[in-house]
Amino acid sequence: MKKLLVMCVLLALAAPGALADRQERGPIVIRSNADFTYENGVIAGRGLPEDPYVIAGWEIEEIGARFGILIQGTTLPVVIRDVEIGGAKVAGIKIMSARNVRIEGCLVQGSALGIGVFMSEDVQIRDTTIRECEDALHVYFSSGLELSGLHVSESIVGAWFTGAQGVLLTGSTFRECALGVKLELGSEGNLIYGNAFLACRIPAVSEGGNAWDDGARGNYWEGFAAPDEDGDGILDQPYSLGLDEDRFPLATPPEG
Repeated sequence: MKKLLVMCVLLALAAPGALADRQERGPIVIRSNADFTYENGVIAGRGLPEDPYVIAGWEIEEIGARFGILIQGTTLPVVIRDVEIGGAKVAGIKIMSARNVRIEGCLVQGSALGIGVFMSEDVQIRDTTIRECEDALHVYFSSGLELSGLHVSESIVGAWFTGAQGVLLTGSTFRECALGVKLELGSEGNLIYGNAFLACRIPAVSEGGNAWDDGARGNYWEGFAAPDEDGDGILDQPYSLGLDEDRFPLATPPEG
């Protein structure tokens, strides 16, 4: 009866925006579809596209643990929502050889790596804050990612793409990073637009083959001075990234 009552409370909290307080618990390690259980932090869902597993409402602050959450080798849809993680030695959240993972409304801070995505597909990360990590986000040899509404600050590298392809990065802010966004080792065909780079020592570097605007709007690059003669909010000179360029840099940071 007690376990049933706890499950009912957690199910009520699973709805977006419903959480008032997070519950403390230890790291979550899921290495197969069979590991999506209540004991491993799953509070709702059946692992279906219309009813994904839900991991939500947790505070994971076990200093010295390798991971806050590790999702490895899974294919069933899962949402990680409203989770706070700090102090991980390897990564706050690591997605490895997995697909159909969505991260939303989370806070990751004070970890060696905030969020890592390795050899994975169909991953979404949105409306998430990553701060005070050595590297905030690293995408390794993965494709089909959608990254939006990220708030990244006070990290060495904000978003690091290694062999990443077909990634969308939009609506995000990179603040006070040594390097905002880095694309290397065959990272091509990625679309990066509608973001703001604020107080980053180096805003971005790219080895070429990526789009930094959607054909109408690019990104806001703090400190880049160029005229906007027609007042349309788009600067009249492209912003150079070496082998790539933002053809339509924004005159002001995008809202949100």
